[in-house]
Amino acid sequence: MPGDDATVMALAFCRLRMRKLKQTMASIELSENHRRSISITLQLLDEALCEWTDWSEGRVKSGVMYRELDTLSPNQKSELRSKIGATRQLIIRLRDDLDLQLRDVATSRSIAGHASLLWEMLTELNSRGLSGYGTVPEELEGYLDPIGETLTEQISSITAMLSQARETAT
Repeated sequence: MPGDDATVMALAFCRLRMRKLKQTMASIELSENHRRSISITLQLLDEALCEWTDWSEGRVKSGVMYRELDTLSPNQKSELRSKIGATRQLIIRLRDDLDLQLRDVATSRSIAGHASLLWEMLTELNSRGLSGYGTVPEELEGYLDPIGETLTEQISSITAMLSQARETAT
């Protein structure tokens, strides 16, 4: 496969460098601020790798207004999985060597966070919000405003439902 030799060589070189670094690891003192900053960066990277792993395995999302298209070739998918694996090995090394903490993300909290952002955008999905782009036709106002309000209420009810579930779980 194209690039396999280069990837193997890069991994071998990286492992050799990491062995040297491992020997001096005990001498590195890390403040909590540094540890937190490194952890957050690696958590965000790992989150992206999770999504890329899904794509490399052909898993794509599809909704009524959003659709991901699988445009990766079999070779690209294979190479992507290989690079993801190599990247995760480095993340594991850093996690273990620097005693970084895994971040557990509750799906309810993640949904509620996204819902809050979406709620804010949906409150502008009406004639008032669109007036900044020019005069809004009355027909659009009468059609869009009630639907925008209903969408906002739906998202609010999702947030409320997840908040209640979280309160009863604690």
